[in-house]
Parts: sequence; structure tokens; C-alpha cells
Amino acid sequence: MPSFSHSRIGSFENCPLQYKFSYIDKIEVEAEDTVETFLGSRVHEALEKLYRDKRFEKLMSLEELLEYYNKLWEENWKDTVIIVKKEYTQENYRKMGERYLTDYYNRHKPFDWGKIIGLETMDLLPLDEGGNYKFHIRIDRLVDMGNGMYEVHDYKTNAKLPKQEELDEDRQLAMYSLWVRRRFKDFKKVRLVWHFLAVDKEMDSFRTKKQLEDLRDEVMEQIKEIEAAEEFPANVSWLCDWCLFKSICPMWRHGEELEEKPENEYLDDPGLRLVEEYVRIKEELDEHRREAEEKLEKLREALIAFCKREKVSVVFSSDNKITVKESEYVKLPAKNTEARKELNEVLRGIGKLDDVSELDVHALGRILKSGEWSEEELSVLKGFWEMEKSYRLSVSKK
Repeated sequence: MPSFSHSRIGSFENCPLQYKFSYIDKIEVEAEDTVETFLGSRVHEALEKLYRDKRFEKLMSLEELLEYYNKLWEENWKDTVIIVKKEYTQENYRKMGERYLTDYYNRHKPFDWGKIIGLETMDLLPLDEGGNYKFHIRIDRLVDMGNGMYEVHDYKTNAKLPKQEELDEDRQLAMYSLWVRRRFKDFKKVRLVWHFLAVDKEMDSFRTKKQLEDLRDEVMEQIKEIEAAEEFPANVSWLCDWCLFKSICPMWRHGEELEEKPENEYLDDPGLRLVEEYVRIKEELDEHRREAEEKLEKLREALIAFCKREKVSVVFSSDNKITVKESEYVKLPAKNTEARKELNEVLRGIGKLDDVSELDVHALGRILKSGEWSEEELSVLKGFWEMEKSYRLSVSKK
């Protein structure tokens, strides 16, 4: 039974096909990283170095920290790193990392908050008694605050700042706190701390023992579901642009292949030509349909006018006939309008809103047409409705 991590489970949640490519087929692709994950890795490594030196009573200066970060960037950068936002360059992202580290350094210097007992802590958390299900633990920084209080710190380089309720439902750090709870005998409490470096903001959250046990059960069920999966459909979303498997995904592969072709081959691609021809014919069909519908509506109106003028209900041709049936219906204010809101309040005021199921227009229309309610009740609805006629035409053979 393989062990699972937060990112592995998240991969299946975001796109089962991506999960299959990565964890089952183990497909190797040319692109090893996106620039966002590359940036995050370099910033994490720099902060790990900062705190590792601190454990040896060596305080890096800001200049030394930035020099180390830039050295890591230069040594690890490859042209295969994906930059989705083409308006920005590698240099833009490198400078962003410098800003993140500078803001963090100035906020937290001299970095003596509690006793550091783990950096990039790696372990496996058994989820069941038999140890069949395990969860990867990798804590950026684990701090002992004394008296049974621990802190799990995590660095985030994404620009989006989540809502507090999202952090209170976060799976990753909550699972880490379950590991801390089991690991230390003096445990009393764990503070989960996120450092959102892009906006220089720190946020935290706590979990109860029951919440953690419920989460453990939930994670086990998720793992069982993933292990039992037989189909792995692609899930197209905004995340696709950052997927390392986009070039081989059946939802995107042809488009990616087209981008790589020179212009003469691009224009001769059979798939491209089929799509262009299909779209052209469909647009022609849609235009013909629109024109035909407009003509049909004019003929419909002419037939209704003919029946009224001639006082007949059926109109004949040599082979066919058309029956024109007249009926009345109640027209009420449209949804999401002020008149509709006012009507709701009036119905509630006379105790009749439940009768029309939170303003079921069909139910109210039937009541108004039949006069089921009292004249007094109907009078307060005056101005909210009017009678209109509708016509149904049916074609049949003579």
C-alpha cells in the first residue's frame, strides 16, 4: 500500500488523469517545473538555510540570505521551466523572491521565537492500527514553544490570501498537527502557522482532537477511493495551464502539437482543417436557422391574424392544415426584479406564500386564473399580474 501526501491526494481531486500520469504511469516529461513552484522551492531552501544556521548560533545577514537565494536560483534554473504568464520574465519572478525574503527577514529578525526542533521534517504518519495507510509529513519548520505548546510553520509563495475559514478546513497542516500530537508526550496544543510571503502576512489556526480524528478518517476514505479508482477522466480547469502533463493530455495535446509546428505544416494540419470546416458549416447552419426562425415567426403571426380576421381556428392548404389554439396565461414579474420581491412580500403578508411554494409562478398563475382566493386577497395583488394570450400552432395532414 503506497503512502499518500497532501499533494498526491490534491492531484486526484484536481484532475484524476493528472494523478494517473504522475503516480501510476510515472510519466517523465520535459518540463520539470512551473516558475511558481520553482520560485517556491528556492525561497523554501533559503529560509531552511537561514534557520539551520540559526540553530548553530549563526545569524545570516539579509545580504547573505539574498546571495544564497540567488545562487540557488542560478544553479537550478533550466529553460524547461514553464512560465505561463508570458508578460513576465524569469527575472521578474526572481525579484519577487527577493522581496518575499526581505519582508520576512525584516519582520522576524532575530528569529529567536521558540526552540526549533525540526526543519523540513520528514516522516510517515500511520493512519490505521495496521499501518496499511500512511500520510507523508514534511513540515517546513517545527517549533517547541514550551509547556506542551508546538507550532507548525509553513511558507506560501502564492499571491492569493485565503479566508480564515479556508485555513480552518486545511488538510495539510492539520495532518501535520496530528503527527505532532502523537509524537510528543508533553503535547497540549498545536498552533498551525502560515506565512503568506507575497503579502507579508501571517495567519494561524487550531484543531481539536475530535477534528483531527475525523480528518484522519476522511483522509483514509479518500485514499481508499483513489486506490479503488478504475477510470481517470481529465478535468479541464484554469489549473491546466500549470500542468506539467498538458502536452500529452488528450484535452490539450493537439493544440500543443500545433504550437510546435512551422506555419506551412500548421495550416495543413488535418485536425485544424477539420475544425475550421466544421465551424464554418455550423455558422452557416446557425445563420440559416436564425433566418428560418424569423420567417417562421412572421408566418405564425400572419396565421394568427388570419384566424382572428376570418373567425376560424383551422387553416387549410392542399395537403396540410394548421390548427391555431388560443389560450390565456397569467404573466407575473420576472425573477430577480424589484416587482418580484414586492410580490413575494405581499403574498407573505397575506399568509399565502406557502400556497405557491415560495412563488411557484405556475401555482400562482393557476390560482389567479381560477379565482380560488378571496376577492380581498386577490385585490392586494392587483398590479402584479395581467392576462395575456398565447397561441399554439400544430401542423397535421388533412
